[in-house]
Amino acid sequence: MLKVQQLSKSFPNPYGEPNTIFSNLSIDIKSGDFVSIIGSNGTGKSTLLNIISGVHSESSGDIFLGDKELTSLAEHEKTGFISRVFQNPSTGTCPTMTVRENLSLALNKGSLLNLKRCLRHETELLESLLEGISLELKKYMDVQVKYLSGGQRQALSLIMATVSDPKVLLLDEHTAALDPKTSDEVMELTDRMVKAKGITTLMVTHNLRHAVKYGNRLIMLHKGEVILDVSGEDKKAITIDEILKKFEYSV
Repeated sequence: MLKVQQLSKSFPNPYGEPNTIFSNLSIDIKSGDFVSIIGSNGTGKSTLLNIISGVHSESSGDIFLGDKELTSLAEHEKTGFISRVFQNPSTGTCPTMTVRENLSLALNKGSLLNLKRCLRHETELLESLLEGISLELKKYMDVQVKYLSGGQRQALSLIMATVSDPKVLLLDEHTAALDPKTSDEVMELTDRMVKAKGITTLMVTHNLRHAVKYGNRLIMLHKGEVILDVSGEDKKAITIDEILKKFEYSV
């Protein structure tokens, strides 16, 4: 479904010399996979999401979504089928607009409508998007997003990212800025939404408990290479201690 083929990427270091992040990296993600991506800092996790989403271009290699070649597409051209939730809860929303207005904009993603027409959505429809959200977003429909808690903003970002049923969802440490309780609530919401919609999902995380608990596949990167790739029953059986040993081995 999502194929990364022979991907290479380098950035110049402070001395102008190439710093190689990836060298001929290949990963094949199946449709509906929920993949946790772990690894030490600087190993290329967020860079991989940046390349897939079009924030950065690859130095060489190809990326395909089904039969569609993504390599030459700009970031804005990919937003119709790739959604992303970032670590900062404010990044995926418009802080000066209300919850109602943010949801309305998300429902019209990719449509060439003026703001007034974008906001013509029935309250019942908008509230239905918030059903089952433990963070009580329904109570704050007409509150500007900047006044919400970090967890509420991240839950809203997640809903906005998935309401258009994207082909691929990229989660870039989307619970890292939250306290443990709220982080778990947002992860439960993430799991429910990904399963309900069957969205192919790549989640970068440093939370090994979340990496083990959620998703059907786990990939560990080190120095731009895949050093662990488990799925299915092997994924269910892996422990945090086993992963930590991999970290020690790869240092």
